[in-house]
Parts: sequence; structure tokens; C-alpha cells
Amino acid sequence: MLNALLLIAVGVWLGAMVFFAAVVAPTVFGTLEPQLAGHMIRRVFPRYYLFGLICLSIASLTSVFAPGASHWVTVACVVMLGATWYARQILMPQVNAARDAMLAQNEPHSLEFDRLHKRSVQLNTTEMALCLLLLYTLAE
Repeated sequence: MLNALLLIAVGVWLGAMVFFAAVVAPTVFGTLEPQLAGHMIRRVFPRYYLFGLICLSIASLTSVFAPGASHWVTVACVVMLGATWYARQILMPQVNAARDAMLAQNEPHSLEFDRLHKRSVQLNTTEMALCLLLLYTLAE
């Protein structure tokens, strides 16, 4: 049962990340004006990351006790949990501040915003890859 819960928690988080990247973000930015799209995404991200923290907390805890999980599975889950916490509590406020500064100066682009956004994308991409690796390993 713990192995199944671990698989579900990792799989649900992976599904949420893929859905956000492939459906939500392109739809929002393709439908709304850039400033309104940014405002909407800003409202979604705290909930998105909270959902990730819940999934990864469940995954981290169950990986400790799941008979099919090796030590590295627990390490991977805890690393993703830490990365998601960092993205929500530290990176997201920095991205928001950089975007606010960019808009206040009527600039279409900002090197700081681009740098921070790239870091956010890299974190999500890394977590997606880790989730895939975990699912492959756990499904054996």
C-alpha cells in the first residue's frame, strides 16, 4: 500500500507540473493580455506550489517506510520537496518583484526577470525529470 501511495503522490505531482506547463500557462498567455495573464499566473503559483508541497511531503514520508523504495528514492523526494519550498517561498517572491519593477518602468523585458524565470523553469524541468525517473524505478 505504501508503494502505491508513493507512486500516486509522485505521479500526481508530475501530472500537475505537465498540465501547468503544457495547458495552463500557454492557454493563459495565449488568451489574455500579458499584464492580466501575469496577474492570473501570480494567483495560481502559490496554490500550484502548495499542491506540490503536499504531494512531495506524502512522497517523502511514504518513501521512508515503503518496502520497495531505496534510500535514493527518499533523497530524491526530499530534494524535490526542498526545491519546491524554495520556489514557493524564495524564488516566486523574487520573480514577482522583478516583474513588478519591469512593469513599473514600462519595460517589455528585464534581465533580472528573465534570469529568475529561467531558474524557475529549470527547477520545474529538473523535478519533472526526477519524477519520471522515480516512477520508472518504482514501477519495476
